[in-house]
Amino acid sequence: MDTKLERLIPAMRNVARCEKAMGDLEFTWHLIETTAKMICPVEAKNILPTMSATREEFARLEQRLVAVLARENLNKIVLDIASRAQIVVDIIVRNLYERTADVGFLATDTEIRRYISGGGLSREAIEARLSEYIAKYSVYDEILILSPQGEVLAQLDRSRALARSADPLIAQTLAAGSYVETFRGSDLRPGVQRALIYSRRIEGDDGAALGVLCLCFRFEDEMAGIFRELRRPQDRSVMLLLDSDGGVIASSDEDHVPLGKRLEVAPEQPFDILDLGGREYVAKTCVTAGYQGYRGPGWLGHVMIPVEAAFREPARGEAGAAAGESSRTMQTADLLVEELRDVTGQADSINRSLRRVVWNGQVMSGGGQGDLVRLKAVLQRVSETGENMRRVFSDAMHNLSSTVLSSSLQDLQSVSRLMVDIMDRNLYERANDCRWWALTPELAAVLAGGRVSEEQAQRMTAILEYINGLYTVYARLFVHDAGGRIVAATDLHHNLPPAVGQVLPQSTLAQVMRLESTRDYCVSPFAPSPLYGDRPTYIYHAAIRHPEEPQRIVGGIGIVFDSEHEFRAMLGGALPARAGIWAAFCNRQGGVISCTQGEPAPGERLALEPEVAALAAGAGHAAIVSLGGRPHLLGATVSAGYREFKKQDGYVNDVLGVVLLPLTVPGETAAAEPARKALEFESSARAGKGEEYAVVALGERYLAIAARHVLEAAELTRLQSFGAGNGQVVGILPYTSAEGRLNYVPVVSANDFLGLPPQPNRGYIIVMQSAHGLLGLLVDDLHQVVEFDGQDIWRLPELMTPRYPWIARLINVGSQGDTLVAIEPDGMYQMLRERIKADLADLEKRLHADAAPAEAAIAA
Repeated sequence: MDTKLERLIPAMRNVARCEKAMGDLEFTWHLIETTAKMICPVEAKNILPTMSATREEFARLEQRLVAVLARENLNKIVLDIASRAQIVVDIIVRNLYERTADVGFLATDTEIRRYISGGGLSREAIEARLSEYIAKYSVYDEILILSPQGEVLAQLDRSRALARSADPLIAQTLAAGSYVETFRGSDLRPGVQRALIYSRRIEGDDGAALGVLCLCFRFEDEMAGIFRELRRPQDRSVMLLLDSDGGVIASSDEDHVPLGKRLEVAPEQPFDILDLGGREYVAKTCVTAGYQGYRGPGWLGHVMIPVEAAFREPARGEAGAAAGESSRTMQTADLLVEELRDVTGQADSINRSLRRVVWNGQVMSGGGQGDLVRLKAVLQRVSETGENMRRVFSDAMHNLSSTVLSSSLQDLQSVSRLMVDIMDRNLYERANDCRWWALTPELAAVLAGGRVSEEQAQRMTAILEYINGLYTVYARLFVHDAGGRIVAATDLHHNLPPAVGQVLPQSTLAQVMRLESTRDYCVSPFAPSPLYGDRPTYIYHAAIRHPEEPQRIVGGIGIVFDSEHEFRAMLGGALPARAGIWAAFCNRQGGVISCTQGEPAPGERLALEPEVAALAAGAGHAAIVSLGGRPHLLGATVSAGYREFKKQDGYVNDVLGVVLLPLTVPGETAAAEPARKALEFESSARAGKGEEYAVVALGERYLAIAARHVLEAAELTRLQSFGAGNGQVVGILPYTSAEGRLNYVPVVSANDFLGLPPQPNRGYIIVMQSAHGLLGLLVDDLHQVVEFDGQDIWRLPELMTPRYPWIARLINVGSQGDTLVAIEPDGMYQMLRERIKADLADLEKRLHADAAPAEAAIAA
């Protein structure tokens, strides 16, 4: 076991309880073995080796189970903190990628260049234009325009009015061929400890430097929003953003971990244990996955949680309904973790082996006196201890299954939250873009002049193509006049039908013409559009206003989002590497927007559970669901918007991110154990005065065999099959008698003999003695050996005996009138020789047709 994992086990209370319970059981096993050796050594000699082997297997399995239980408890925590650490760094990096595009595009703005060049634009006018920009791109709190010498030519934050800057970033930006990213204190932002500034050289038509544009990102505000979204109820973890050296640059709890604190981090490790302020923390550090080749300033996401809080056991009901059904939970967890399947199989094998030993011991001690009676007492104690072992393992496995399942569900829900967060942030930028580009002076000037000439249309197309070349998330940009006729358009990938001359739907044009200000925009429903090759997409619209009459709308701009590619990239980029996992964006009705697999396709419907469709904005859900007849784990989250987008701008469009993990592959269905009615025995027989019967299970039924006819229950692994092994005789069993003679016993399928549906070859072989020789009977399970009073045992009516020679007796086994059929080995052997099959269903019909079958029988 990993050393770090061993350090954490004392904090895992459920693991500690499991270890103690198993230690108590091991002590009990030793005690039973010792007692058997002392009080009935001869009678117990055949079962002692099996008991000893069972105890040793149990001890080995105990170590493995504890290790798996501890590891899955840790995995649950690591999955959670790793997911959030990754989101912390990836979300901010994706955001900053957009900022690098913004500063590059805005530095080419015609009005800004005209202002610096002395083209007649006043400082008041350019600052008003910058205010329009920041009103749309609200991630910025300041924009500055500087001369090459550092003179402040324009700025928005009047509370920190500047005349000049000596910041080295000015010279660095003038010398750079691209943007410059700066995160530190700067005289450009007096009073701000660390400012995140994106700067770009402003060039004239001849390429000469005219000045420097600086966009100041609202870093602290952005990080507070990210931490707020990722905060869980009663969360004791601390989320951090670290610089490349491990220094804290943003903290969800500065009182706990202050800014500037330096941490030892190991991003390459699956997790780490940190000591901080006298407490131990489970921690995970993540590097960014990057976005479009951009990896940001080298920052790291880091989440840490106190050890004692990490493994706190949830209060009743806190674990969630998804893991509430124990049998379903265990079956689901078995499908998720191969090792869990293996441990479950080993535990079942040990328990079955133990039951066989006890059953055989009960058969052997039947009707005995003296030491055999003491052996019965030992067997009873073994049986009780076996049941205790089964219960301890069951509890441990249920605990483990719940942990595995809840961590998987939690992980899928976290992924779904990341997906809708990425989508909201991405579409926030789209709403900003269309409104900002609608303010392009050249576009407004052309449309204000009335009819658009071919030369003007070409000029507008050139502007749109320049923008589309920088912003490749759009398949097409277009400009239309006040009548809705498209006068200029792009086709980024040269794969769309011509747009110029097309007219917008009247409903869309009416929406555009009703937009009240430059802050407003509208979005088409997600539906097929001829502007996107009749594929479904969103089209963002903003009004273009008359340059001198702002209330007069002269046309509009539309931007066609490349939904097919971009949405799939959002989903795929956030999807973890797990076999079969897939994801989709859809609306509340299940209408698919995008899907990572071929079906359901956009526009088709995904069947959503009612509780998923009814989730509030920003809420999430995780559950086991059935989809297409197969069980799936589901994580879903409804979009909540970003900043003012979908929150304060009047745009309502709830989108769900849905992540689904199928739990089986086609054809991989394990045969289920049959549901049997619990058999209650009520017998008035005094010990040693009745007749003992060995009771076995067959499908949903129980059968009995007189104990005097039974030699032993053999393991199925000893069967030597021949042919297909699925007929009446399924094989032979090498069997050594008490005298040491080797016999080859024919083994008959009880299901086939009794005319019942075939079952997988599983269970035990009952070796029976008949007048004609030994016979093996393949049954599903062993029940117990019971001593029945003679008054409960009935012979078949004489008229029925010829029809049912394989039946020895009928036994009344309870107050509910249940009847147990006892097999007659001699009659069964004879029927097999004559190739005659029994008909158990016919017998049961006859018994059920009589309200009191026992009264119609003759007492034995």
